[in-house]
Amino acid sequence: MLTIAVDAMGGDNAPACVIEGTVQALRESGNRFSVILIGQSGKVEPLLADYDISGLNLRFMHAPEVVTMDDVPAVAVKAKQESSLVRGLHLCKAKEADAFVSAGNTGAQMAASLFVLGRIPGVLRPTIYAYFPRIQEGLTNIVDVGANMDCKPEHLVQFAEMLTIYQRYAAGIQNPIVGLLNIGEEEGKGSEVLKQTWKLLRNAEEKGKITFAGNMEGHDILKGKVSIVVCDGLVGNTILKFGESIPEFLGALFKPAMQQLVASRQLDQKSATLTSSMFKGLFEPFDVEKFGGVPFLGVDGISIVGHGRSSSKAIKNMIYMAEHMIERKVNAHIAEVLSEE
Repeated sequence: MLTIAVDAMGGDNAPACVIEGTVQALRESGNRFSVILIGQSGKVEPLLADYDISGLNLRFMHAPEVVTMDDVPAVAVKAKQESSLVRGLHLCKAKEADAFVSAGNTGAQMAASLFVLGRIPGVLRPTIYAYFPRIQEGLTNIVDVGANMDCKPEHLVQFAEMLTIYQRYAAGIQNPIVGLLNIGEEEGKGSEVLKQTWKLLRNAEEKGKITFAGNMEGHDILKGKVSIVVCDGLVGNTILKFGESIPEFLGALFKPAMQQLVASRQLDQKSATLTSSMFKGLFEPFDVEKFGGVPFLGVDGISIVGHGRSSSKAIKNMIYMAEHMIERKVNAHIAEVLSEE
C-alpha cells in the first residue's frame, strides 16, 4: 500500500483544513493508501479527536517545530530539522513514505526537498509549474513559476522536457506542444538567453524529446496554442499572480454594477441571481483547488506543494496528486529521458 506523508502545519488554514482534507481523501478513496499526518501534537490531536478515524489508514507523528511562511527557506531547513516539513521529507528519503504533501512555505519546501531528497540524476535544476485555463478544451502549464529566477538556456529546455514527460504520463496528453514565451513570434526575437533557448528547443525537437511550436506571446497563453509555456521564474510567477487576481478584480467590478442595475429596476432580482451564477461559472476554470497542488519536477522523490491558502478540498486533491505521481512513475520516466543526454 502507498503511504503519503502530509504536513499538518503547512498553510494559512492549517492544521484544521489539512486534517479535514486528509480525512476526506481517505474516506472517499476507500482507504486505498495510508497517510502519516505530521505536526505539533498540542494543535493537531485535539482537532483530530473531532473526527471518527476508526478504520482509516491514518497515523499521527509529532513534530515540535513549524516552518512558517515568513521563514527564510535555506535558514529554516537547517535550523528546523524537527519541523513537520523536514521530517516528512526524511520519511520519503528513508522509504517510510512514498510522497510528501504540504501547503506551507514553497521556497522552504523546495530547499528541503533538494537538501533531503536531492535531484534526479541528470537534472540541472528542479522546477515548478502552474495551471492556466484556455479557450480550447484542456489546460496549459506554465514553467517555471518562481523556483528559478535566473535561468540559462539549458535550464529552460530541461524544464520543457520534464514537463513534456509529466503531461504524457500523468496528464494523459499524447503530444504536448511547447511554446517559448517571448516578445514576438519570429525567430531571433528577445534576449540572447531566449535566442539560444529557441535553438536548443528546436534541437530537442529534432531528437524527439519535445514538440516545439516556436515563440509565442502573452496573448497566446489562454488561447491554447500550446500545452506548455516556457519562461523564467520571474516572468512565470508574475503571470501566475496576475492570473490569480483576475477573478477577484472582475468580481469587485461586477457586484456594484449588478446592484446598480437592480436598484434602478433595469434588472429584476431573479435575473440578477441567474446572471451572478453564470458569472461565477465563468471563473470555474481558474479554480486551482481542483488540482490541489503541483510536484517539484526534477526532485528525486515526490514532493507536492500547494497554495498557502489551500482549503480542505485542495489538500484532498493534493493527496490524490501524490498518489497519481507515484502510480504513473513520472520520476522514473524523467530519469530515463535525461540519462540519454
